[in-house]
Amino acid sequence: MDDILLFAIIFSGVWALIGVVFLIIGIVMHNNRKRKNVNCTSSTYGKVIDLVRHKSTSMDYYDPCLYPVIEYNVGEQKFIKEYNYGSTNPRHLIGRRIEVHYNPENYNEYYIAEDTIPTKLAKIFTFVGIAAIAVAVASAILILGLFN
Repeated sequence: MDDILLFAIIFSGVWALIGVVFLIIGIVMHNNRKRKNVNCTSSTYGKVIDLVRHKSTSMDYYDPCLYPVIEYNVGEQKFIKEYNYGSTNPRHLIGRRIEVHYNPENYNEYYIAEDTIPTKLAKIFTFVGIAAIAVAVASAILILGLFN
């Protein structure tokens, strides 16, 4: 019986830990996007001037994602920023005009209005976290219920 209890604790604990980590990441991502929505009250139009790939620092290969480099102006200041979210099939092609929302108190804080990737990623991480926690609880109940 002690071995089964130990197995239940370890198995459920691993799933719970995975779930908590994913849930925290999802919540942080959601809060970051929400904060940007609150802070970035001004908007302008910019354009995609490049798509870049990153070489892995630990191995000799390139990330398959393309990250758009965006140029936008706020008053007389020009900003060139690499967007944090890339994809293998980018929607933001070179030359495309896009709406950029920025923080009027910190022009470096911005987001692309039409980009849904951050919101989708936050939902995916949150869902996976909840599902893993559910697996942890269900497995603990099932394993302990079978041997009581």
